[in-house]
Amino acid sequence: MKEYLVFIKYATVGITGTALDVGSLYVFVDLLHIPVLVAAAMSFVLAVINNFILNKYWTFQNSGRNVKKQFIKFLLVSVVGLALTEICMALFVYLLGIWYIASKLVTSVIVLTWNFLANKNWTFTETIRPLSAADRYEYNLTIIIPAFNEEKRIGSTLEAIHRYFDQKRITREIIVVDDGSSDDTAGVVNAMKERIHDLRCIRYLPNRGKGYAVKAGVERSKGEYILFTDADNSTPIEEFEKFHPLLSHTTVVIGSRYMAESAVKIRQPYYRVLLGRLGNFLIRALLFNDIRDTQCGFKAFQHRTARDLFSRMKVNRFGFDIELLSIAHLLKCSVREIPVSWYNSPQSRIRPIKDALRTFADLIYIKLNLLSGRYE
Repeated sequence: MKEYLVFIKYATVGITGTALDVGSLYVFVDLLHIPVLVAAAMSFVLAVINNFILNKYWTFQNSGRNVKKQFIKFLLVSVVGLALTEICMALFVYLLGIWYIASKLVTSVIVLTWNFLANKNWTFTETIRPLSAADRYEYNLTIIIPAFNEEKRIGSTLEAIHRYFDQKRITREIIVVDDGSSDDTAGVVNAMKERIHDLRCIRYLPNRGKGYAVKAGVERSKGEYILFTDADNSTPIEEFEKFHPLLSHTTVVIGSRYMAESAVKIRQPYYRVLLGRLGNFLIRALLFNDIRDTQCGFKAFQHRTARDLFSRMKVNRFGFDIELLSIAHLLKCSVREIPVSWYNSPQSRIRPIKDALRTFADLIYIKLNLLSGRYE
């Protein structure tokens, strides 16, 4: 949401809080005959509660569940604001000799600005806590493979992943998400469970898109880190060797085919390269300009980061990578782009024109969501 609209909302809430503060003070003192100092404290608390609720759910549209912690933060900000009011009034009225009404107006602007910035950037900011030794997960890594009609390719990919991690001291689970396949993708996966331990298959109907499939896998993941990769193993699982050391201090690590050190073994047709470059230009122009390759299907996350990012997603199909990275930028996650080896699959189901138009529509949709604050 645009900053000035948020500030207007915050100021409106401040006015209602002031009205409640003054009105309740009158009721407590004149009607209920409560001592002034006690009544002032009670009315102040009522105003703080009112302002907290309105600002949380209307001004900042914050869905964080730790309400107690947020309220304590809000109360602290309000107390500091009250102290700031007293200091400014004493300075303006007694030291500078400014008329008390004018002093109050200037003070109100200063305190309102303080409260707004403190609550926006501290109270109602949902930060992603880095993983610590206190966190416990069932696996070191969850590997998510979205699959749609992949019965011919999923078996070899699962075998490659199994062989790689069988030689590593990394505990892992593999989640294949059957995105409404009409073939026997789920049957092939389930048949391999006897040989490949901790392999699961999630299946639903109808087909909903790659983004939806990855999100479904993330929601069921039990690994400290989460990696999603394509069913055709176009980025070989061995590339995770580069990612693993980075994930302890980087919340998002993504593969890239467009860096100088990248190794594209089997290239895409020229028209797909052209469309990819055009899409990348539009992404840089509309959203962010520090990532070369948003669409490589090899991305890894710290668990908490993945849960937070995917919980905010609105796009289910090809544009979900772009949306995911846009949200990561919005939340100030640390994002690292790593060159990877990549093999184009001749069986790719991408429909260049139709999917390009759909992705462009997703770009506009994501931009509008960013402007309206839907991801915040």
